[in-house]
Amino acid sequence: MSDFIFSAAPLAQFVAESALQGIYSSTRPEVEFISGNWGCLAYTPNLYHGFKPLQTEQHILLVIGGPVLTFTDNGFLAEPDSDKGSQALYQRWLSGDLQWDTDLSGPFVVVIVDKQQQTLSCITDLMMFIPVYQYHKPEQLLLSTHVDILAQCSGQRTQFDLVSVADFVLNDVITYPYTMYSAIRQCAPAAQQLYRLQQSIKCDVRPYWQPQENNPYHDIDAAAAALRAGLRHYVSHVVQTSDKVAQFISGGEDSRALSGLLADYGGRDAFVFLDSLNREGEIAQQVAAAYGSSFNLKLRKAGYYLDILPAASKLIGAGHQYMHAHTLGFYQDCKLAQYQAVFGGYLADSLLKAPYANKKGGSRKFPFIPERVVPGESRTTATKHAFFNAKVLQQLDARRLAHMQRIQQIRPQSAHEWFVLWPSTMRVALPNLYCNRRLFRSYEPFMCQQVVKIAAAVPADWKLNRRLFHRGCKPFLRKSKWILHADGRLPYWSWWQNMPVQLLIWSWRHLAKKLGLVRGNQDSWTDLQSLASTPQWLQLERQTQASLGYVQALINTEGSTVPTLELFSRSKKINLFQVLYFIEKSHL
Repeated sequence: MSDFIFSAAPLAQFVAESALQGIYSSTRPEVEFISGNWGCLAYTPNLYHGFKPLQTEQHILLVIGGPVLTFTDNGFLAEPDSDKGSQALYQRWLSGDLQWDTDLSGPFVVVIVDKQQQTLSCITDLMMFIPVYQYHKPEQLLLSTHVDILAQCSGQRTQFDLVSVADFVLNDVITYPYTMYSAIRQCAPAAQQLYRLQQSIKCDVRPYWQPQENNPYHDIDAAAAALRAGLRHYVSHVVQTSDKVAQFISGGEDSRALSGLLADYGGRDAFVFLDSLNREGEIAQQVAAAYGSSFNLKLRKAGYYLDILPAASKLIGAGHQYMHAHTLGFYQDCKLAQYQAVFGGYLADSLLKAPYANKKGGSRKFPFIPERVVPGESRTTATKHAFFNAKVLQQLDARRLAHMQRIQQIRPQSAHEWFVLWPSTMRVALPNLYCNRRLFRSYEPFMCQQVVKIAAAVPADWKLNRRLFHRGCKPFLRKSKWILHADGRLPYWSWWQNMPVQLLIWSWRHLAKKLGLVRGNQDSWTDLQSLASTPQWLQLERQTQASLGYVQALINTEGSTVPTLELFSRSKKINLFQVLYFIEKSHL
């Protein structure tokens, strides 16, 4: 299924259907509805093949997403209108042999209703790549994979949490386990939530995995070999019976590693979305040619990321940045839903290169300087902002401290890094997956269970300067060994071999830009300065300034001046645009 809503109490079918279909702005999917003395369950079809819902006399089993099953053949991933994957999962679960951390790989949610025992089991994946939200009181329970669907069905649409609003605007995410709605919480990652649907509904949370700092690899080469094998295993299971697949390509190294992984499989179409055929696009075109895939460039209009605000916000949900819905305006034109698999390279950086470790030195500003990790953390530094009142900010800091303390119990040496990694709802750009999985069959090899476990096991020192990624993925980079990365490196070569190369190219590019020899946006993502000069931006600013009354309780009225939008950077203004879209929409 793409999404579901469960209610232990009676829920009108039209309410469930309206909520599930309401997140789509174009073609709205069909909704299936089942009810009994155990409650109500409504869901939309699963785009991933092989995972049709399964219902027996005793059980209902739903699979959200398209996990690779490591205990059986995955040929069903190429079979439309099939429940073979669901059947295999169900039989293994009945046998008592199912191990959630090893038998399923990639993003998933599994829902099992026991109609006779009146229980509900909801199992989340290792990182909670696909989040589940709950509205839980002793007398009531509602669960959903989409926070706004849950808010609508539980009568919470107007009950916004002002601390979460401030958190989202300032930090781009909402600190786990909170949501934009006061009474709705995120479920636990890598856990089985078992609900007993009696008069007093109780929940037993049973974690089956945690990202602990236990390294089983005797050296970095052993970890790299395991990484390479895990990526190959995942990709081979997805494409074993596919004639044609698609992938996203860029000027970076993650997508060319993906190209190398897919190089042995024919019929590959590579897509990139850009503002223009800039440096990023030219490099991506060279990489596509080197690996024998067709190159497809789609150009964004100047105001693309403002035009999609309503549709992307609805699809992704409140509390998640809508701007990561990069494919929303292109997936139909590119016919991505017709591919059996569309591959991306997301999270390779986050999991394998330690970009969020606590680093010192100049490596963030000057990429050719070696990286160095220092102990400690700075995630819980007191928040200050003139727009927000002190009490709200104090509560926000308390939430971030509580989350840090949870992570420190699991990962005392790397809490600063994993504060923003686990669960993955703390990752700013993960809404990219939330969008894609609802529109086409999206597969992310760097989210497979082998990569996740390796990333959790090895020390940050092994990940620095691309060491683990480079050793694990070097064979996949061979065909593009002399094609520059968009940042001026040669990804096939090690960090120390790249230092003089990147220093020269980085210096030349900065000088050329200063002299006006290079103009325009050369990156993958849109330039915020250019976006802020569009008519759409100016209109949104006017609307937002006029609507600040909706968040009046957040405003710091102790100051001598009235807070305005000028207190925010461009990126934070976009967050505020999105927040006010949801708040205004809830009052309609």
